[in-house]
Amino acid sequence: MYIQFGNEKIPYELCWSNKRKSLGISVRSDKVSVTAPEGTTEEKINQLLMKKAPWIRKQLQDYQEINPFMQERDFLSGEKLPYLGRLYRLKVIKEVNLQTSHFEFQQGRFIATVPDSLKETEYRQVLYPLYKEWVTAKATTFTQKRLNRFTAKLREKPTRIQIKEQKQRWGSCTPDGKILLNWRIFLAPTSVVDYILVHELAHLKNMDHSAEFWNTIKMILPNYEDKKEWLRINGRKLYI
Repeated sequence: MYIQFGNEKIPYELCWSNKRKSLGISVRSDKVSVTAPEGTTEEKINQLLMKKAPWIRKQLQDYQEINPFMQERDFLSGEKLPYLGRLYRLKVIKEVNLQTSHFEFQQGRFIATVPDSLKETEYRQVLYPLYKEWVTAKATTFTQKRLNRFTAKLREKPTRIQIKEQKQRWGSCTPDGKILLNWRIFLAPTSVVDYILVHELAHLKNMDHSAEFWNTIKMILPNYEDKKEWLRINGRKLYI
């Protein structure tokens, strides 16, 4: 099924529901879905779609700009792993009689040492957690160094900063002043990390997203909108 908007045909998927009382439209990736109460006429559905067509088109265009998920790494020798916006080559060394795998950074590249018995198909399972652990440890130190330059201007300090796994958020600020940062944000360029850090620090003053909140961010990072846009377009690439 589709609607005609100018010279453009916009396909959509129609789902019927006996629980809904009104029509609903959602756009996810390149897919438009319409959920309609049982018995809704085709004319009523088309009227709503035509009314919402400019919005639907805008949503689809925005999704087209977004870079897809990065291809999942296998953690084989020669692959490149990101950290703070740069890619560093990985070298995997097999060692006889080694019991535990090791992961480190030396002379501009990642070095992983694994047992000789470990199969290449098992590399990701073993090395991904070690890579995540390395990034988290470095991120903790990095954040502490960046923190002072921002807290001096804000005159606010978090009670604690924690780097952790967050599936849907780049960062969050709790009511008691603790800041949680997604470890993956440290795969992005430094300026983008700064934006997320300042964003959460600004919540120490304003827990909402009011004009005052955004003005606080702009006071510290005048070009924060560029970093916000970078994340919108490239954020999926940080899931490796």
